[in-house]
Amino acid sequence: MLSFDPSQTRALALDPSRHARILGAAGTGKTAVLREAFCRTLGLPGWEETDVLVLATNRLVATSLRAAIERDLGRAFGGTPVRTAASLAFAVLSRSAALAGNEAPRLLTGTVQDEAITDVVSAGTAAHGAEIAGVPPEVLHSPAFRAELRELWRVADDFGVAPMELAAQLRELETAAVREQHARVPDPELSARWRDGFALIAAVAQRLEVERPGELSSSSLLHAAAGAVRRDGGIRAGSGHVAGSESGQPTGSEAQLAMPRLILIDDAQELGEGELALLAACSEVGSKIWVFGDPDLATGAFHGERTRVLSRLDSELARRAIRPAARTPQEPAQCVVLTRAHRHGPQLRSAVAGLAARVGAAGLGEQREAIARPVQPADPDPAVQFAVVGSGAEQLGAIAHRMRSRRLGLGGAPAVPWNEMAVLCRSRGEAVRVARALAAHQVPTGIAAGGIVLREHQIVRELVRLLQHALGLHTIAPEEILPLVGGTIGGLDPVALRRLRSALLLQERRDAREEERETRSIDELVAEAFAFPGPVPVVDSAGGRALRKLGQIAGAAMTVREAGGTARETLWMIWDRAKLASDWQRDALDGRGARSDDAHRSLDAVMGLFFALQRHEEQDSTQPIEELLDEILSSTVPEDSLAQRSQRASVTVTTPQGALGREFALVAIVGLQDGSWPNLRARGSLLGAAALERWLRGDEAVPPSRRDTIHDELRLLVHACARASSELLVVAVSDEDQHPSALFSLGREFRADGLPSSRITLRGITADMRRRLVRDPADQAALRALSELARAGVPGAPPDEWYGVRPPSTQAPLVPLDEDPEATVSVSPSQLERAESCPLDWAIAHLGGGTGSVQASIGTLVHHALETAQSPDADELLTAVMSEWRKLDFDAQWESVRAKRLAVTMTEGLATYLQEFAASERTLIGKEASFAVPIDRAVLRGIADRLERRELANGEAEVTVLDLKTGRTPPSKAQAETHAQLRAYQLGVTLGAFTIDGPPADSEDTVDNSVPAPDIETRSGGARLLYVHPDATGGSGFIERVQAPIDAEAIQEMEERVSNIARVMAAGEFTARIEHHCSDPHQPGNCRLHIIPAVSQG
Repeated sequence: MLSFDPSQTRALALDPSRHARILGAAGTGKTAVLREAFCRTLGLPGWEETDVLVLATNRLVATSLRAAIERDLGRAFGGTPVRTAASLAFAVLSRSAALAGNEAPRLLTGTVQDEAITDVVSAGTAAHGAEIAGVPPEVLHSPAFRAELRELWRVADDFGVAPMELAAQLRELETAAVREQHARVPDPELSARWRDGFALIAAVAQRLEVERPGELSSSSLLHAAAGAVRRDGGIRAGSGHVAGSESGQPTGSEAQLAMPRLILIDDAQELGEGELALLAACSEVGSKIWVFGDPDLATGAFHGERTRVLSRLDSELARRAIRPAARTPQEPAQCVVLTRAHRHGPQLRSAVAGLAARVGAAGLGEQREAIARPVQPADPDPAVQFAVVGSGAEQLGAIAHRMRSRRLGLGGAPAVPWNEMAVLCRSRGEAVRVARALAAHQVPTGIAAGGIVLREHQIVRELVRLLQHALGLHTIAPEEILPLVGGTIGGLDPVALRRLRSALLLQERRDAREEERETRSIDELVAEAFAFPGPVPVVDSAGGRALRKLGQIAGAAMTVREAGGTARETLWMIWDRAKLASDWQRDALDGRGARSDDAHRSLDAVMGLFFALQRHEEQDSTQPIEELLDEILSSTVPEDSLAQRSQRASVTVTTPQGALGREFALVAIVGLQDGSWPNLRARGSLLGAAALERWLRGDEAVPPSRRDTIHDELRLLVHACARASSELLVVAVSDEDQHPSALFSLGREFRADGLPSSRITLRGITADMRRRLVRDPADQAALRALSELARAGVPGAPPDEWYGVRPPSTQAPLVPLDEDPEATVSVSPSQLERAESCPLDWAIAHLGGGTGSVQASIGTLVHHALETAQSPDADELLTAVMSEWRKLDFDAQWESVRAKRLAVTMTEGLATYLQEFAASERTLIGKEASFAVPIDRAVLRGIADRLERRELANGEAEVTVLDLKTGRTPPSKAQAETHAQLRAYQLGVTLGAFTIDGPPADSEDTVDNSVPAPDIETRSGGARLLYVHPDATGGSGFIERVQAPIDAEAIQEMEERVSNIARVMAAGEFTARIEHHCSDPHQPGNCRLHIIPAVSQG
C-alpha cells in the first residue's frame, strides 16, 4: 500500500465538488496522488464509476495509467477510467450522434488532411488561384507550408471560429480601425497572410466535406464535442439523475449526455486551447476540474501556446466559457503544492532544480522548492554527468558502454533492466539514427517518437506496390521489377542482380541467333518472366529463382483478388508467400544487435500496414482503397497506430515529448549541439499561427520572441532530465563540425571527463579477461570471471575454443621418410620454387586449399590449343580454345567478352611463334612429354609442353625444352638463368629421362610411378619460357626467356636442391615466409589468408 507525505495527504483531502490545482516538480508524486484521488472519490457515498474520469496526454500514457488505476482498485471496472481529450471528444460525439440517429464521426487523419492541402494548392496554383501574401509560389508546395497551414487551421478550430468568419473580422478591423474587441489591430501584412490562409483552408474544408463527409480533424473533434456538451450535457447528481448546470432538474435533452462529476487531468501543463474549450464546456454543465502538473515541464510549445490552467484555473475556464454565468470566475480553485521529490536523489534534484530555475516562471514557481529524497544505497555516484566527446561514434559508444555496464550490474551496482533505460533526442530523425547505432553496439532499442511513418520501411513500400499490382490499380512497370527482386522480398544483393541481368541477356542473344530474330531488351525479358513464371526459373540461378518467386507471389495475390478477396486478404497472400515472417521472427527473438532491431521494426511496420487496411475496411469503407495506398506511399506524417507492437525488453529511444508520463532509472540525453538544441529557428514564420493564437486569446498579435523560444527549449531539457530516477548522462560532441550548445553549459557543475566507450559485450568481456590472463596468469579475478563465462557457454570463453591451445589434429609427416626406407617424395618442377619461397603456400595448394581463377582456366585452354595444334594457324588455335569455352564460369557477360579478347591475343602470339618455329631448323620431337628422375629420396616428375631438337654442325643433336606460360609477369633474364622449373627440365633431358611416345598425362603429378628407361641420348640445348600474354609481350606477339645449358656443377646443385625440397614437402609442419612472401602484395598466394591473426570461433 502506498504511503503519502504531508503535502500529498493535503491534496487527497481536497473537496471533489470544487476545482483544484495540484502543483509539483517532477517526481513529487502527482500521478500517484491522482490515482489515489480517483480511488478515494469513487469510495465516497453517492459516487459511481462514471462520475470520475482521468485525462492523459496521449494514448500510450492513458493505457499505462488505466492499468495502474485498475490495479489500485483491485476489482473489475465497468467504464473507461482514463481517456485522452480526443477520446473523450469522440465518445461525446458518438453518443450524441447515436441518440440523434446519425452516423458517428470519424477521425480525419493528418495524412489525409495533408494530401487534401496538396491537391488544393496544386490545383489552385495551376489556375493562379492559390496565393499567400508574401509567400513565393514554390513554397506553397513544401511540407513546411502544409504543416503551418494545418497549424493555422488548428488554431481556428481551437477557438471555435470558422476561418472565413475570422477573415471577415480582420477586414472589419482593418477598414473601420475598430480597436475595442482586441488589444490592437494585427500587422496588415500578417493580417493579409491570415486571410489568404483562411481562404485556402476554406477551399480544403469544402473539398473534404464532399470527398470525406463525416470526418473531423482532432481539433475539430474537440470543438464539436464542446458544443455537444453545452447543448446536451449534464452531470449525474447524487440522487442518480442527470442535471443541467442551470436548472438542476433532469430534462429530456439534458438527460441524454451524462458527463463526469470530476475530471482529473494528468500533466495539465500540456493542455492546449482545444482541450481547454472542452473542459470549459464540461465545467459549464457542472463538472469539476482538478489539474495536476508542473508548468516548468511543458513540452508541446510546437503545438501552439500552452494554457495557464496550472496558475489560474478559474480564470482560464471562464475565458473559454460561453454561457454568461460561467464567464465570471466564482470561488477560487483549491491549490496544493507538493513538496518532496520522491523520484530524485540530492544530485539529480540539484541538477533538475538548477535548470528549472532558469525557466520563465508560469505562476509563482512554488513547486520549484521541492526537496530531494534521501540518498539510497543503490544510487550511483556521481548520479549526474555532463560529458563532451570527440565524435558521434564516441558519443554512442560511451552511452552503450554505460548502459551495458548497468545492465550487467558491473561495479557492484544492481543490474538495471533494459526497459528502465532511455535515450532522449531532440528530434524524431535523430532518435531513429541513435536507435540503429545503439543496436550495432548490442543495445536493444525501441523507438517511441511520434508514431510510425510506414513509407520509411522498404518492406511496406514493396508490399504496397505488389498489392496495387494485384488489385489492378497500378501495374508494376518493367523497370520496377528488378528493384523489387533486389529488395527485401526478392532478397538479391547488387552482385546477384547484375548476374541475373547478364544471364538473361546472354540467353536471349543465343535464342535470338538461333531463331533469327531481334534481341529483346532486358525490361521485356524481366516483364515476361514476372508475368508468366513457369515451372522452372528462366535462368537456373539464385537470381532466376528470385524473379520466379516474385512473379508467383503476384500471381497468387491476383488469384485471391479475382476470387473476391478483400485488399487485406490479398495483402496477406503476398506476405505469406514472401516467406519472411519466420526468419524475421527468429531474428527478432534470438538475434542480436542491429539484425534483431531491424527485424522488430520491420515486423512492427508490417503490422501497422495490416492495421491500416483493417481500419479502412471497418471504418473508412467510403474511401477508395487506391487513395489509401497512395497515402501510405506518399505520407511523411507519423501516424499513431493501435497495431500490436513488439513487447521485448529494450531501451526506449524517443524525444522529450515521447517520454511524457514516464520515468527511467538511467536516462542518456543527446543532441545538445549548437543549432540543434536549443532550436532557435522561427516557428510559424510563414503564416503566423502562434501570433494568431495570442491575438485570439486577447494578447498582442506578435510571434514568439527569441526569449520565449529559448525558454521552451529549456523546458524540454528540464523535462528530459527529470525523467531519470537514478542516473542522468548528458553527452555532447565537440569536433570540427559540431559544438556543445549553451544549454549544455548549464551543467558545468556536473562535468565529467574520460567516459569509457569500449564495447561491453560478452565477447568484449571475454576478450578482456583473456588479455588479462595473458599479461598476468596469476590474475585470480580474471580467472574466476572467465570460468563463469565458460560455464555460461559464452563463445570464446571455454579453453577448447581458443586457437593455439587445442593441439593439432595430427603432426604426422605427409611422407614418412624416417619410418619407411622405401618411401619417396614426388617433386614437380613447377612446384620447386613455390615450396622454396613459402612452404606453407605450397602445402595449402597441395592439400586442396588453393583457389582457382578464370585466368588460370584460360591458360589451360591455351595449353590445350598448343598441344592439339596441327598447323600454325591462329584461327585453328582459337577454335581449339573456343571448343572448351563453355566450361568457364564468368560472373558477368562483359568478363566473358574481355577474356575472349585476351584469348584471341594469346592464340595470335602462339601462332606467331609456331610460324617462326616452322621456318627454323628445329624439329618437334615431343608434346606433353613426361619424365621422371630419382634423386635421393625424391622422384623428380614433370611434363614438358614441347621438346624441340636441333642438329648441330658437328653431327650432334641438342634438345631444348619449351614451357608455355600465360601469366602476365615474366622473370628477368637473370632470373631465367636460375629458374628451377627450367633446370629440372634440363636435368631430365641431360639424364635421358624423357618419354617421347608415352601416353600424355593430364597433369604433372599423375605420371606413372615407374621410372622409364632413357630413350633419348643427347645433350641439353637449354630451356625456354614462352610468354604470350599481351601484358608480358608488350604487343610483340610473344617473348622468350632463355636458360643456357646446365653444366655438371649446375646438375649437382639441382640434385641437392631437389633433395632438400623433398624433405620440406614430406614434413608435417610448414613454415610461413611472412616477410618475404605471405605479406608481399606482389607475390600473391594461398597463405595470405592464413596469417591473419586468429579469433575465437562463434
